[in-house]
Amino acid sequence: MPIVLVLCVLSVSLSGLSAAELDGVFGELRLVQEINCGEPASVPFAEHPADSSQVVRLLDSPHRVLPTGLAEPSYFAYRIGGGLGLKPGAAYVLAVDVPEDAPRSMFIGNWGCETMRGIHTGASVGDILKGRYTNHNVESLQVPLSGDTRVWTQLFWLHDRFPELNKPRGRSERPLLPADGFWVVIAQGEGAMHPLSAGPAAARIRLYEVEDEAALATQIPWPSEGLPRRHLFWREEMADGVVAMGHKASEKDPKLRGVTDPVDWYEYKMKLMGFLGMDTFSKDLLEFGHNQGWDASSVGGGSAWYNASSVPDRWQRILERVARHRLSVLPYYEYAGSVGQNKALAIGSQRRCRALSGEQDYTHITWCHKTNADLADPDFSADAQQVLRLTVGRYADKVDFLGAWFRPRPEANPISFNDANLARFASEANQDTAVSREQLRADRALLDRYYTWWFGKRREWLEAQRDYLRSAIGDEAVVLYTADASEPGLSLPGNVTGLRTAVVTDDVPAWQTVLGAETYRAKRFAGIGAVSYADVLSKGMYRNALLRERGTWGKWEWQHACPRNDPETYRAAEGVALTYSFNRRYTVADPQALADFTFPTGLAMVRHYSLNENEMSAGKQELLGYFVADVERAGPASMASEVLALANGNPRYIGYLAGNSFNRGYAAEARRFNLNFLALPALPMVTVPEATRDSEVVLRRIDAGDQGTWLAVINSGFAAKKGLRVRLPKGVRAVETAVGGDAVPVRAGRITLDLDACELLSLRVR
Repeated sequence: MPIVLVLCVLSVSLSGLSAAELDGVFGELRLVQEINCGEPASVPFAEHPADSSQVVRLLDSPHRVLPTGLAEPSYFAYRIGGGLGLKPGAAYVLAVDVPEDAPRSMFIGNWGCETMRGIHTGASVGDILKGRYTNHNVESLQVPLSGDTRVWTQLFWLHDRFPELNKPRGRSERPLLPADGFWVVIAQGEGAMHPLSAGPAAARIRLYEVEDEAALATQIPWPSEGLPRRHLFWREEMADGVVAMGHKASEKDPKLRGVTDPVDWYEYKMKLMGFLGMDTFSKDLLEFGHNQGWDASSVGGGSAWYNASSVPDRWQRILERVARHRLSVLPYYEYAGSVGQNKALAIGSQRRCRALSGEQDYTHITWCHKTNADLADPDFSADAQQVLRLTVGRYADKVDFLGAWFRPRPEANPISFNDANLARFASEANQDTAVSREQLRADRALLDRYYTWWFGKRREWLEAQRDYLRSAIGDEAVVLYTADASEPGLSLPGNVTGLRTAVVTDDVPAWQTVLGAETYRAKRFAGIGAVSYADVLSKGMYRNALLRERGTWGKWEWQHACPRNDPETYRAAEGVALTYSFNRRYTVADPQALADFTFPTGLAMVRHYSLNENEMSAGKQELLGYFVADVERAGPASMASEVLALANGNPRYIGYLAGNSFNRGYAAEARRFNLNFLALPALPMVTVPEATRDSEVVLRRIDAGDQGTWLAVINSGFAAKKGLRVRLPKGVRAVETAVGGDAVPVRAGRITLDLDACELLSLRVR
C-alpha cells in the first residue's frame, strides 16, 4: 500500500463508519454477519443477570444497554459467525457500534482471539474504580462527547478453537470450532465500580473478513538513513495461556489451546504490528524469574541452571518468524537470578539477599519469596549475561536486536543488606569501616550513603549487561530497566493527597457529590477521594510518586523489595535507561518529570495498564472465566497520553505493559500517531515559541544538520482544530508531510492545518 494512501485513510473519521469506510481503513472487507442488538437475537445469546439488558432508543436507533447500579457485574453476549465458513488463521475485523451520547465504560470481549479490552467515553473512569488487588489510579476528565455513533474496531487473526463464555486461564479444552462461531461479549463490572457511566450500549456488531491480508501491512516512513530511530513495542502478561503447553504428552493436546501451533499465535501479533505501524517485537523470556520458552540446557544440563521450558525451541522459532517480518527485537526479562534444580548453579534459588531486618522475606507476598538476585554481587552479573548469551547472543546474526528490557517484580532485585554487601560497602564507600544492620537502622545518614552505594551497584550491573550486548550484537545496543514492579503504575503519594485512592479530575465538586452517596460510605470504599487535576500538576505530585521511596507497613520492607527510581544515578550513563511509567493524562503533563528520565540514550516510556483482573466475578463465581482487560479512551482520545508526552518531552521508546492480548480499538488514530512518531529522528527536540495562538497546540523542531530538519505539530487538546494557522520557524519556506511526502502550502511563513483531537503531525522541511 503506498504511503500516500495511508495518509488518506488515516484522515477518515471513525464515527458511524459504513462498510465502504471500513474498507478504507482495513482494505477490502467482506461482511460475514451483522447482528442488530436492538432486535430479538437470531444467534445464540446470553446475558447476566437474566433479563438485565434493555433495548433503548439512543441517537435515533435501537441499542442494547446494560443498566448501571447493578449489585454485581453484568454482560450480554452473542455468538457470531456460526455456519458461515470462518477460516482459522484468516484476518477478520470485529466492529461494534457504540453511542457516544453520554459517559460510558464497557469491556468488549472477542473470544475469536480470546481478547478482552475496555473503552470509555466522556468523564467515565474506564478501569474499575477500586481494584481487587491494586490501585487503578483512575482519572476522570471532561472529554467532549461526539454526540454520534463511534465504531470500535478490532483487527485479529481467527484462532483454531474457541472457549465457551467462561474463558479458561491456561490449558483447558476450547470446545468451539470455526463452524460453531465465537462469542462476542459486552460487559461491565459492578455498578458502584463505574461511577458516571451510563452503562455499556451497542447498536450493531459486525464481523468482516479481510479480503487481501497483504494489503494490511504499513510501510514505516523512517527518517533519513543513518539517523537514530524511535521505537514502539509491547509486552503481554496474562495472554499466553491460550497457547500454554505442559511437559506431559496429555498437556500438549491441541484441544487445550486456542491455536494449534503457538508460534502462529505470535506471528499474528507480528502481522498486527505491521498494520499498526509498530516496529519492535518484544516477548517475556523470564516471567517472575521463570523460563518462558528458550533452551537453557547447555548450562549444567537439563534443568540444573534454569528449569526447562516445556517448549524450549519456542523462542528460536519465534525469531525465525520475526526475521520474515523484518522487525526489531527487544526481549523482556523479569530477572530474579537463575531458577533451577542445582542450587550450586541456580544462584537465584539461593536467596542470598537479606532485608535490613536480617530476614529473607521482604514482603507478605509469599509466592515472591522463591528467588532473588543481588545486583551488587558480581555472580549475578555473570548469571544474567549467560541468559543474554543464550537468548540474544546465540541469534545475533538472525534478527536485529535493540538490546534487552529488564523489569524486576517484587523482591526480585531488592536492596540487599547481607553480610557480603555490608563488607563491600565498608570497603568501597565507608573508608573500610565495618557497619552492621543495626547501625544502618539507627543512622539515617549512614543508611542514605548505603542506598547511594547500592544504586551505583545497580547501575554497574545494567552497564555490564549493556557491555555484553554490545560485544554480541553491536555498539548501539541498549538496556532498559523498569523499576516500577506494579501493573497499574505508581500511585500518587498518600502523604500528599491524604487519600488511599485518588480520583484525579477536572471536576472535583461533581466527584465529591458522587463519592458522598451512601454507596461509597461502605468500608471497602474508605480512602477514596477526588484530587484536582490542576493541583496534581502544580504540586508536582506525579513526579513525587516517580522519585519517592516506596511506602511500607508493619515489619515488611517494601521500600527495599522494590527500590525506587533513581534517575540521578543515570544522568551521564550511556546505553542504559530507567523507564518512565505512564498511563493517565496527568502522568505526562509535567515536563520536569519527563526531563528527569531523559538520559543520553533517550527517554524510554512504558505504559502500565491496570489489568482489572477478576473484576467480572460475583463472589467466588467467575462470570466469564478468567478475566483481564486493558482499557483505553474512545476515538482520538485513545492517543491522548502519547501525544501530550510528545508535547512535553521527547520520548525515543514507547512501550506497553499489556495485561491482555495487545490491540487497539481505534486503529486509524493509533496508526496515524505511530507512523508520525516513527517518522521523526530520535534527536533533541525544541519547542518553537509563539508558533500558534492556541495553547493546546505546540510546534517542535528537530535539527539533523545537513540531513535535514523536522517539525512536529502537536494538538494535545480533546477537540479538533479547524483552519489552524501555524507560524513556521524563520527561514522555512517549504514543508511536506513526513508520512507520505505531500507538500503543505506555505503562505507568508505560515501553514494552515486541520488537526484531529490528540493528533501528532510530522513535517519535513524541504
